[in-house]
Amino acid sequence: MILRTELRRSIAPWAGLAVVAVALGFLFLLSGPWWKTPAPWTAQATTAALWVRFLLVFLWPIVVGAGAIQGMRDSRSGMTELLATTSRPGRHRAAKLAGAVGGLSAAGFLLVFAVGAVEVLVHGGLFSAGFVPVVGVGLLAVVAGSWLGLAVGRLLPHPLTAPALAVLVLVLSMLCWTALEPALDSVLPARAGPLTPALAEPRGSMVTTAASVDAGQAVWFAGLAATGFLLLSVNSVRARLLSLLPLVVGAAVALPLFPASSAEVLTTDSFAAGKVCDGPVCVAELHRERLAALAGPGREALAMLAKLPDPPTRIEEQTAATFTGDAPRRAPDVVYLDFQQEEKLLTADAADLRLELLAGGGVPSCDRFSVVSLPDQAARMITAAYFTGELKMLPEHSGRWLKKDFGTVEQLWNSFRTLPPQVRLDRVAAARRVLLSCQGDPLAALIPGALR
Repeated sequence: MILRTELRRSIAPWAGLAVVAVALGFLFLLSGPWWKTPAPWTAQATTAALWVRFLLVFLWPIVVGAGAIQGMRDSRSGMTELLATTSRPGRHRAAKLAGAVGGLSAAGFLLVFAVGAVEVLVHGGLFSAGFVPVVGVGLLAVVAGSWLGLAVGRLLPHPLTAPALAVLVLVLSMLCWTALEPALDSVLPARAGPLTPALAEPRGSMVTTAASVDAGQAVWFAGLAATGFLLLSVNSVRARLLSLLPLVVGAAVALPLFPASSAEVLTTDSFAAGKVCDGPVCVAELHRERLAALAGPGREALAMLAKLPDPPTRIEEQTAATFTGDAPRRAPDVVYLDFQQEEKLLTADAADLRLELLAGGGVPSCDRFSVVSLPDQAARMITAAYFTGELKMLPEHSGRWLKKDFGTVEQLWNSFRTLPPQVRLDRVAAARRVLLSCQGDPLAALIPGALR
């Protein structure tokens, strides 16, 4: 009965509604990175969970602030002394209030993920149990934030408490979030990043949180929740000081578990990245449906590349997340395809897939993904044309930037194709070696002085 009253008369329903409204507003009204490569939130359930956790950088301050507003209720209504004279233990009243506010806030968070799960199903994405720890820790963090807000509101019943606390938590969340972003400079060390529930942007569709991060955050937020509940329940100064013990223990256990590097917070999702192979051609479980389309062109490409010295012997999908500032992965015995960064490859036909595999002699560009340079791309186009006999634009994101330079590349190709067969083979092999080492100019290895 009391719980039902709290659900109707407290801020609990509004807290849950605010979480849902703000989160879905971000996800559906903004064209954010959650809709785009390399990690659309429709790709798989774990990716959807990671994006919902990312939004906690804005949602968690709302939850904490709402808890603080509710925590001030007894004091502002003048009932503190009256309630202190009743025989009912304070922890019983606190449990009903905390259950209502924390439960509906957590329900709002869970509803947002449920919407993401529906999006994954509608778009034919992948489902696995990998989302469970990501969502579970997020739920625990929402409850802990709600209870922390309740406790602070009870201890500091001032009209400015709730907005000041929400702003403070937002600032702390932003600082911790920047500590988790490898591309950003942060004033906090990476170990401090997981102290708030917001995660960095997933840089691929096949990543999940590291087990040590899940364990550390579970302990930390459990301690935070326990401290918040105890501060809400007790009255004496001594009891309030003792209530801080779970928080201290949680921090002492969690901090050593958190990784020292922000790059280690997210790790490869072993299920989504699991290999599915047809002979020497492999793709990730996430893109299993592309194996049938890739197997034939893959074998043809390997047969063509076999004329090179130390040729590649298998084809694999690039499963590790690639930051925009990093060059793509490469190996002398493997041709890597990146379906995450190069979304055109997800719908490419057999001819385009074979062309992509042959480019650079089976080696990707040395350019960072955010950079397109004419020498690297021209060299990869010409090496692909060496095997197919026809110069074409590569089915990559770089194609739109190089259309205006296609005439220049065509002139270079016409010059290259007049060379004797053995010279062409040697130069393609030399360009491949340059691309494998990323030391030198692959176009100069093909056509010395080409762009002078």
